[in-house]
Amino acid sequence: MERSKTQATSSGRSFLSRTLARHESSGHSVEHGKGPLGLNTLYDPAKSAIVDLVLVHGLGGGSRSTWTKSDSPSQYWPKEWLPQDLDFQDVRIHSFGYNSNWGSESILNIHDFAKALLASMSDCPRIPRNTNDPLVLVGHSMGGLVIKRAYIMARQKEEYQTLAARVKAILFLATPHRGADLAQLLTKVLNVSPGARPFVKDLHRNSLATQAINEEFPQYSQDLRLYSFYETLPMTYGFGKSLVVEKDMAVLGYPNEQSTYLNANHRDVCKFTDQTDPNYQIVRNALASIIDKLRTNVIPGRDEFNNDQRRQLDSYLGVSDAFEDDIMDIHNIRLPGSCEWLIAKNEFIEWRDSANTQLYWISAKPGTGKTVLSGKVVHHLKDLDRHIAFFFFDYRNKLQTTISSFLLSIAAQMAHTHTDVLQAVLDVCEMDDRLCEADYRTIWRKLFTGAILRTKFAQPQYWVLDALDECKSGSDLLPLLSKVIEMRCNIRILLTSRDHFESHAQKLYPKVGVISEEILEDDTKSDIALYLEANMDKLPSIDEDDKENIVDKILGKSAGCFLWVSLILQELKQAHTSAEIRQVLEDVPSDMNDLYSRILSSMSRAPHYGKVLAKAILTWAVCCSRPLTTDELYQALQIDIKDRIDDIKMSIESRCGQFVYVDAQSRVQMVHQTARDFLLSSSDFSDFGVDERVGHRRLLTTCMEYLNGTEMRGSRHRKPSTGRIIREQGPFVDYACNSSFEHIVHVSSHDEEVLLILAKFLSSSNVLSWIEYIAQQSDLHRLMQAGKNLKQFLQRRPKHLAPIGKDFILLDCWATDLIRLVTKFGKNLKASPSSINHLIPPFCPPETAARRLFAASARGITVTGLSGTTWDDCLSTIVDPEEQYTALTCSDKSFAIGTSSGKILVYNEMTCQQTQVLEHPEPVKLLQFGRRLDILISSGARNIRLWNTVSWEQVWKLNTSQQCMSLSLLEEDQLLLGALKNNNLAVWDLAEGTLRDTADWTQDIEALQSHVFRRPIAAAFCMESGLLAVVYRGQDILLWDLNRDALHDSYSKTGSSSLNPSKNMTAGVTAGVVFSVTPNATLLVAGYSDGDLVLFDTLEGIVKEKTPADAQTLACSPDGRTLASGDSSGTIQLFEFETLRLLYRIKSDEYCIRELTFSGDNHRLLDIRGSECRVWDPLVLVRQDGEEGSSDSISVSTAPQEVLMESSENVVLITSMISDLKGKVFFCGKEDGSVYLFDTKSGRQTQKLFSHARGVSIISLFFDSESNTLSSIDNASRVKSHRLKHGEEIGEAVDILIDYRAGAAVNQVLTNRGATHILVCTAQSDILWSISSNDESTVIETILWEERGPSRWATHPLNQEWLILVSDGVAHLYEWQTLRRITRPEGILLEDSVLPELAIRSITPCFRNTAIAIMSSESLRPQSKFKLRLWNASDLTINSKVAAPMPNYHALADHVKTLIGDDGRRLVFLRSDNWICSVDPESGKGDMYTRHFFLPADWLSTNVKLMAEVTHGGDIIFVKRNEVAVIRRGLDNIEEEKGDKPGKRPSLLGSHMGRGRC
Repeated sequence: MERSKTQATSSGRSFLSRTLARHESSGHSVEHGKGPLGLNTLYDPAKSAIVDLVLVHGLGGGSRSTWTKSDSPSQYWPKEWLPQDLDFQDVRIHSFGYNSNWGSESILNIHDFAKALLASMSDCPRIPRNTNDPLVLVGHSMGGLVIKRAYIMARQKEEYQTLAARVKAILFLATPHRGADLAQLLTKVLNVSPGARPFVKDLHRNSLATQAINEEFPQYSQDLRLYSFYETLPMTYGFGKSLVVEKDMAVLGYPNEQSTYLNANHRDVCKFTDQTDPNYQIVRNALASIIDKLRTNVIPGRDEFNNDQRRQLDSYLGVSDAFEDDIMDIHNIRLPGSCEWLIAKNEFIEWRDSANTQLYWISAKPGTGKTVLSGKVVHHLKDLDRHIAFFFFDYRNKLQTTISSFLLSIAAQMAHTHTDVLQAVLDVCEMDDRLCEADYRTIWRKLFTGAILRTKFAQPQYWVLDALDECKSGSDLLPLLSKVIEMRCNIRILLTSRDHFESHAQKLYPKVGVISEEILEDDTKSDIALYLEANMDKLPSIDEDDKENIVDKILGKSAGCFLWVSLILQELKQAHTSAEIRQVLEDVPSDMNDLYSRILSSMSRAPHYGKVLAKAILTWAVCCSRPLTTDELYQALQIDIKDRIDDIKMSIESRCGQFVYVDAQSRVQMVHQTARDFLLSSSDFSDFGVDERVGHRRLLTTCMEYLNGTEMRGSRHRKPSTGRIIREQGPFVDYACNSSFEHIVHVSSHDEEVLLILAKFLSSSNVLSWIEYIAQQSDLHRLMQAGKNLKQFLQRRPKHLAPIGKDFILLDCWATDLIRLVTKFGKNLKASPSSINHLIPPFCPPETAARRLFAASARGITVTGLSGTTWDDCLSTIVDPEEQYTALTCSDKSFAIGTSSGKILVYNEMTCQQTQVLEHPEPVKLLQFGRRLDILISSGARNIRLWNTVSWEQVWKLNTSQQCMSLSLLEEDQLLLGALKNNNLAVWDLAEGTLRDTADWTQDIEALQSHVFRRPIAAAFCMESGLLAVVYRGQDILLWDLNRDALHDSYSKTGSSSLNPSKNMTAGVTAGVVFSVTPNATLLVAGYSDGDLVLFDTLEGIVKEKTPADAQTLACSPDGRTLASGDSSGTIQLFEFETLRLLYRIKSDEYCIRELTFSGDNHRLLDIRGSECRVWDPLVLVRQDGEEGSSDSISVSTAPQEVLMESSENVVLITSMISDLKGKVFFCGKEDGSVYLFDTKSGRQTQKLFSHARGVSIISLFFDSESNTLSSIDNASRVKSHRLKHGEEIGEAVDILIDYRAGAAVNQVLTNRGATHILVCTAQSDILWSISSNDESTVIETILWEERGPSRWATHPLNQEWLILVSDGVAHLYEWQTLRRITRPEGILLEDSVLPELAIRSITPCFRNTAIAIMSSESLRPQSKFKLRLWNASDLTINSKVAAPMPNYHALADHVKTLIGDDGRRLVFLRSDNWICSVDPESGKGDMYTRHFFLPADWLSTNVKLMAEVTHGGDIIFVKRNEVAVIRRGLDNIEEEKGDKPGKRPSLLGSHMGRGRC
């Protein structure tokens, strides 16, 4: 079988193209004929128009026919296409008609037609007179002359001055500005017909009419924007075939004119087939460009509009306007008149003005001025008001060598130019505010394919890329540029490189239009001559003859190399006589390396003093990761050479000025990359050569010496704040902090001194100041990169030395810690950089360096109770024993789980907390979030549902004939493509909720007859390559070409069936298939029944790799780099997609993995199995970009990481908790029915107290500390009360006081002080028991309720004999002894507008028993939103009728996520941003609460209710699944936010006796 040769469908158009065509098309009817005379308004926008566009036809044309192809109404583009175009929505469009029929007699000429046009525009009621709205005129053929004459008349006549001033631009389509030879021939033919036709004679070459127009028009048109388009195809007529208007006749040649060609004949330059017609695109884009520029001028302040948003965007993207400084530096270097040879080239003009060529590749040898040439192109395009973005790759600055930096810079520049791009990019960044730290694949996917490249640009966009060869991963960038062009985004790219285009051609999309050009010696000779002429005056005095001779000799030896000429001029400046000048010119070599050798020899012969400094300057200039400023280098050198320096700039110029210079921004730069390369290669034969490893070691040790010094010494006991680091720091701090660890990858791994220096720094508190500086002044990606580089350094050591010793262990710990600090605490670090000093270390695992070194303070925060000693890769586990999880998907903000019962559970992607529950009334098979729109797609066996993820309402229900195996969204999420189990493709229109089309991929294909009666088991789409992969049991994989409606190929396990006819039938695909999603993706992975994972290249039809995996399910990361597989035993493996190299394995003996998916940022992996969903956060997903890789000489360990996952069967979750007031112990109930005693000091359980029935969960506990009575409730409605052993230490349960089954769900249990009475509450009844230890507990009173909302009881804080009941916004008081209501029947109205609408959750006495805090929520679900209100306890009395909440604490209402409790001094709560805070009665205002510390985000990543308590000793007790964390002295820490004015701290208060949140 031949690949891609199968016959397509009979329609001649593919299923996909038919669908997309129908999506874009719309039909309108228009009247027939050439069109009416006069000015006809075709479109008048509903909103105010800002521009009037007038079209004027030519000889023999009409107001409609001239602009309509094939007389089809739908092709009348000014009326049918432009009004639907977003860029013309505010443009009023008119067409002017006049009788130019040369077949009939006429007395009119061009002047007459111009008068009629002028009068029509002036009198048209649709064109307001009292406005300055611009006019844009378009003329075809003679219509252009009519427009020119009309404009001249308007400028000359007083009554038309206002109208003339409004004309801003004119477009000429094949206009015979100087006449046309064909007009003379036409006149001869028409002479045989009676009657005159003056307007035809006006078209003769150099007629009086055209001469007069051409003499006057230049006087008035200097301020107009002029566009001239000329024809290139001949036209056939009755008496011949030729161009009607030659190029020289159609182009004005004015400075303010832009001209380009159209690939059409004279008649068709203004008629177009459809909106994709290249000619239409050229004309349309020119119009849109003009209008966009005019729109900017019309709308006041548009250039200043959104400046705040632009600044915010720059912050998101981590870019600055430094690129403008770079282009100005280059501009200042370039001499006037230079580089004009490129601008004049026909190839350049074609690239600039034609839509047919999108890529201009300029190659040249080093030192030939490519960067200056790129700068010239940038300024040239800016002078033409073209929209341009540029990037100059620069080996001297690491930030300017990566694809990520290029993409971020281009995105920022385009957003600064286009408001719609600005908004689109902001939308992306607001969803991912750390996008600038992501790898380039993620940036490309989110910013470009997801936003920027989907924008319709009104005019061509230009990208200028200089020095592609200095991009670290230039070959990886080319497919991205190819994708830009392939997507037809109206973006034209010019790049320069040392490499020729041919060496990279295979990386580009085959249909890319490319101009490849090499800069030759003859091209730059004139520029070098200009340069020499400008610098001759700086040489010793010589006469004109000598000057000319010098220029000729230098030009002859330069070989087109500017750098060589520059260095020669520097040598000549040292000559003092003509003889010396001649000697220099004779001796100097023309080869650059020979010239560099000569310079080094000269430096070696110089006096000894200054050589140490010169060597140091060269080393820093060669090895620095970015150019240092003179101030930075001054401080660095003094640390390095241990000596004072007088004038750094003078030292550079005098000692090594031919290799290094200081630019306009005071940055110390290498003169060229060739100079750097030479110095790195010359260490063996010159004292000034630089050994790369030695050089980087020198810079690293200098940076470490600074970081270990006093400037970085901070106080660890400084209170946290968001302010700046207080200590005075020198200019070198930025380089030392940001770049020190970049040098470590180049240092020898067996260098013991480096190991000791690093260990000294990482064991001192200075490391915290370094982290604080990075968090405050830079970006956290620096910390992650430092960790990666440190890990590489250590992984290389085993090749030389055994990895033992405490220093090695310390560095190894920090290598992991630096990455984990960002992934676990990144947002906290950015918000509060100083939190690294004492808030973050206690929450790190015990065996981490951060915890061991910096969390041991006797006065600081401590965390005990957790068993984990190292970082945990499992971030969260979501369990619901009542459900079977069947589907999974993830977006940037949320992830969703589908269940067999039809529920869709939606969770916050960051916190893993449930946010929504949706109902899809059948088992959910597939889920998918929208890429562009806020939508979620859910699919079952019989229907698909579309959900709005803002309102979470169902938008559409779409019926399906068969179950979907795979889904893909198209056309910016407007269309949904599905592969069904009946071998059909289906497309739904999501805007209308309708089925648009279906197609059978097996129809009419003989080779597939064996499949027709089989049902496929899996499918996968790859929209990047337009392929569908379909899996049949026991058969080859079928690859279907969506663009051709044809079989692309079929794959056996050995590869393409067309290339390998013999089939391997021993193993079928069982794990399905998955495509890589990288640009120009050609990779496909399939899992086979014999356990093999096979990687195919669909372009070559070959097997690239195989590896054993036993995969049952597969998933690809959004960046296309990582493949995840899950097997039947529950083991997960991560592979590098391109090589199938194993990266990571999670071993398990649990359930089979049902589905896997990655988070939007590629850093997390989610799996579902049985009733569980786990969220993984492995370090291996924080992978190093290829572009950030280190030297090729560096070898690192590639052994996969392996994690053993604890079986969930061994984990018994804690389901309830209560603490003893004394704070020494607390109690926990578990899901297996047991109740345990825990020690507060260690956080560990000490003994089992008692159990309910096996398998039931303890849902609530209440403890009375006076009687040591512990009451418990289970989820089987059983209530038990136990008397615990008395003594100094609470012991085992000695008496069962009550054991009662309520028969209905028990909501609450509480006892009075001393536990003589117990109240058991259900939704229908409240029962009061009298309890005793002799098994004689009796019921005292029962209250039955027919109907009531959520309610809660509590002991009155001011009277221990009373009970408070709160329900439906009303409070009642009851007697504890009898349960008799003692308030009036109406109760006490709690005045609060929101309380009656909410479900009450708890009542907590607080503020020395003077107040009660009532916590309510929207529902009783664990993750509902909470409201907190405080009431004065004295307002709740027997005689009270109304009680109002305490007004000082209203501000707390929306800030409290969970109320933790009262510690006897203050009310403690968890704020919505995960900070533990408190408020006391003496602070005066509720919004004056105090922040203490934050909880790690992964602590809150759970689907169970949050359980936390505070003891009267100030300890916070927090439940984490099956363990409890005890946070001691956390409330002693106070962090003041900006504007805080803490009140006087209250004194320690007495304790309550009853304990439990009621």
